[in-house]
Amino acid sequence: MTQGLEEVQRIAQEYGRDLAFVVNHSGGKDSTRTLGFVRKKFPQIPTYAVMADTGFEHVSPISAADFARARCAEFGIELTVVRNPKRTYLEMVEQRGMFPSAQYRQCTSDLKRGPIEKFIRSLPHKVIVNCMGIRSEESNPRSRLSPLTPNEALSTRQRMVHNWLPIFDRTLSDVLAWHWVNAIRLHPVYVPEYHKDGTSGGYLRRFSCRVCIFSTDADLAAINLHDRDAFDAVASLERKLKFTMRPGASLVQIVETHASKQAEEARQQSFCF
Repeated sequence: MTQGLEEVQRIAQEYGRDLAFVVNHSGGKDSTRTLGFVRKKFPQIPTYAVMADTGFEHVSPISAADFARARCAEFGIELTVVRNPKRTYLEMVEQRGMFPSAQYRQCTSDLKRGPIEKFIRSLPHKVIVNCMGIRSEESNPRSRLSPLTPNEALSTRQRMVHNWLPIFDRTLSDVLAWHWVNAIRLHPVYVPEYHKDGTSGGYLRRFSCRVCIFSTDADLAAINLHDRDAFDAVASLERKLKFTMRPGASLVQIVETHASKQAEEARQQSFCF
């Protein structure tokens, strides 16, 4: 049984027409799986899909918003795209003079959570279940989250809001299998092995901003190769601000070091034959 499902079913039974679901939808594999789960379990309850556009979303070969909109349409849902009206991601970094970090994630609070919370406050429903495609398998910090919690910041005397992680206990294999079985497309930027149909050309395992503070060295090398405009935009900001996205090394240095390690590993392997 999905964690939190029984309680959400109880809430649905108790509040009926006063209840609505909000699915945070980026167009990525996990948020699409979340939308599919909610629609299957609660087909009669109003469901909204909302995407936070940071101004630094994927634009090629298909934009993140257009891709997300198409996935929502497959479930009979319209996508609402929200934005911070004051700044994009790159503008936020330049105004602050530094990049976000794992401890201080202004990109999430200012550009994603804030606009989505504003959208939720605009809804007329008395009870809202705010759904996010977070899985415990993704990281140690995420594994310690509670799958269902009251959202005290959004709850008022007139409105009760819960945060729910419907696919919290799902694995990557579970999510990909669901996409394959139901013929639900994955965005082309995902690495080829995620696509059962053999789609080639992908280069990322996470569908985030075009360059994310959580990008691995391999991710940054791939972004440098496949999305050079995004890589150069961040690298240029690093030089302008004299502040690197990663402590201790610039993007260019990281990619150069990664390439050297890859070349050395290849050389070592050649000695084994």
